[in-house]
Amino acid sequence: MKHSEKAKKASLSDGQLISVEPRAITPKGLNKSAAPNIDQIKKYMFADEFDNLKLLDKIKLTLPQKPILLYPGCGADVLFPFFYMEHFGAEELTCIFVDIQNTLSELTTVLDEIGISFAQEKHTLHFYWNGMLVHLEFRKANIFEIIPKLTYNIYFERAFRIMKSQYEEYETVVFNNLNKNGIIVSDSGFQQCNFKRIKVPPELSAYHEMVIGVKE
Repeated sequence: MKHSEKAKKASLSDGQLISVEPRAITPKGLNKSAAPNIDQIKKYMFADEFDNLKLLDKIKLTLPQKPILLYPGCGADVLFPFFYMEHFGAEELTCIFVDIQNTLSELTTVLDEIGISFAQEKHTLHFYWNGMLVHLEFRKANIFEIIPKLTYNIYFERAFRIMKSQYEEYETVVFNNLNKNGIIVSDSGFQQCNFKRIKVPPELSAYHEMVIGVKE
């Protein structure tokens, strides 16, 4: 079972086809001036999803001082978390991307295609996203097995509802392991978790169930 249907799979929505064909990328190193190219980004996002990102302007949120973001079932998505974190004012961000499939080559392909220059140390990428310094570690693993061992203060989830539905206690484990004052950003679920809910436009979620909350 794949963690996410975002990986190695073409998608079709309103006639728009999205696919990632991985290729060998030679890292070009850190380059703070290498900003993401919006026209190229639009090739990897559905038009409605890209347009809805402007709704982030309606959300006010303070990130932890040293944000560590966990993204399970990342697939080939190396875009959405950074739009959110950039909007919320992150200057430096550590990420743990997890998928049961090895999608690191898809991630580096997308970064290269959109004009992001990165340095690479084995399974860790370092790059700037509009001035935000990102350290991205990719782990090929089963998130349901490793999450009790992970440390994070931001949990980011997208298009993962089907996978996590097979593990009834998953959301409870995510919340319990989240650091105090940590943040959950998810397009569904977490209705039973006791956290401070931030008012968010539901359209940010394909399910219209967008959730952003702070663990107090």
